[in-house]
Amino acid sequence: MLAKAVCFIAFFLLAATAAPAQDVRSLGEGTSPPATIDQMAWIVGSWAGSGLGGESHEAWLPPVAGQIAGIFHQSRDGALQFYEILQFIERDGSLVLRLKHFNADLSGWEDNTAESALEFPLVAIEEDAAYFSGLTYQRVGEDGLRIHLRLRNEGEDSIATFELNRID
Repeated sequence: MLAKAVCFIAFFLLAATAAPAQDVRSLGEGTSPPATIDQMAWIVGSWAGSGLGGESHEAWLPPVAGQIAGIFHQSRDGALQFYEILQFIERDGSLVLRLKHFNADLSGWEDNTAESALEFPLVAIEEDAAYFSGLTYQRVGEDGLRIHLRLRNEGEDSIATFELNRID
């Protein structure tokens, strides 16, 4: 009986930790599916919540010229950790999420060239979710946003989940 209980608990813990990993997909050598910027228009607005052990805020402007621009900032214990400038763009009949990181003093993590932006090509898109290679945006009800991000640290992958709510 004890062995069955231990197996059940181990299965439950593995299933619980594997769920976010299933929500982050990779494009690999595949081709991004057809998509337009209008399919991401639901993200426009301001969002706030938790992630990376602190407070996360993200805001997206309305689409202009095939792009949606956004900004993200992360704070912990009242101290600003970093910023991101983001953009969803149309490319080759699909979508790409591009971003650059900045420290609290606005010094950049990446260099100042357009080519240095990190890019996440679209893997799949649904009515309430957009799966980019390594990063997922999922609408939860009318006012929730869940973001899953694959992080790599010293060769080890992990999934960071952000739980945000619409604030405007």
